[in-house]
Amino acid sequence: MMSTMQKIRVALIGAGGMANNTHYPSLKRMADVEMCAICDVIPDKLTATAEKFAIPRQYNDYKKMLAEEAPDAVYALMPPHHLFDVAAYCLMQKHNLFIEKPPAITTEQTRQLAILAKKNGCITMTGFQRRHVPIIQKAKELVESKGKIHSCVATFYKFN
Repeated sequence: MMSTMQKIRVALIGAGGMANNTHYPSLKRMADVEMCAICDVIPDKLTATAEKFAIPRQYNDYKKMLAEEAPDAVYALMPPHHLFDVAAYCLMQKHNLFIEKPPAITTEQTRQLAILAKKNGCITMTGFQRRHVPIIQKAKELVESKGKIHSCVATFYKFN
């Protein structure tokens, strides 16, 4: 007898480039994930993204979405200067949370998000995936062989 896989219900906040080009395509391919609802403040982007990924419900108010959908997890993908209040609210409502780098504008905001996650028992992640790519590690090693790194500017080229 086959068991039925229970899907993780994920609510999405943000319908921008990183969401559409990187994160949501990955989520869509995961058999154990249901993209249950999406929220964005720009109606055209919201509708286009919902249609592109067959996300059944659309919202322009993330607090309303979280209350009505009661997701297992939230992806909050937006520029860092908009992120803190959204991420803090998700954690205060005890939602597991994924955000992109940087996790906040200041070290103190990042510390406060960590405190909220721990206090509310939330599983959290900040996407720093390129930090661990072997070529990035090798480049860092080569630069550090010349001395301590005090600043860095990099350009990442994708082959689309």
